[in-house]
Amino acid sequence: MPIDHSKKLNASALKEKIYSFLLARDTNGVIGFEIMYGSSRRVADMIFISNGYSYAIEIKSEIDSTSRLKGQLKEYQSLFDYILIFSAPKHVKKIQSEISKDIGLYSISEVAIETVQREKFNRSAQKSEMLISIPSAAVKSEFSIKGKLTSDEIRAQALHQSKKVIHDYFIDYYCQKLTKSPTSITKKDNSKLTIISDDYMIV
Repeated sequence: MPIDHSKKLNASALKEKIYSFLLARDTNGVIGFEIMYGSSRRVADMIFISNGYSYAIEIKSEIDSTSRLKGQLKEYQSLFDYILIFSAPKHVKKIQSEISKDIGLYSISEVAIETVQREKFNRSAQKSEMLISIPSAAVKSEFSIKGKLTSDEIRAQALHQSKKVIHDYFIDYYCQKLTKSPTSITKKDNSKLTIISDDYMIV
């Protein structure tokens, strides 16, 4: 019997289903919602940290426009290891025709999440974007940078570190950040789903 994709999900229900889908992949993964990142100060719908890698999650519901998607994906590719789009079925064909082969695309409805295109590792992530996504005071402390310096000067010194060192620190920092201040939303069965949302401006 074909899957009925006609039922619509609100934003909370979409996030709940994606949350469960991601944790089914890695029960030790860490998930955050509405997380500010990068030099653009944009906000990711969700971030997933799993097995030492970062995943940016973009959600397109029935009522969302896809007009800004190209710019959103460009920003994600400057920072995250993997990019996943979870889309209502109505947008899937259009999105697939516009994205590169390394971006994951999943069709999400009331009854199922179906893989349309599997994500691949993104090699375009930049050290500078990782560092600017972390408060400069934390960067200064992590890399034992001395002196009274501006945020830009602190990050400029930290850029001398290898990409692997900065990436590992970025992952560790976000794992800690996303487990510090949990909030909850109520699921349909009235139980609580713990989620994390960003609560400060990066400096």
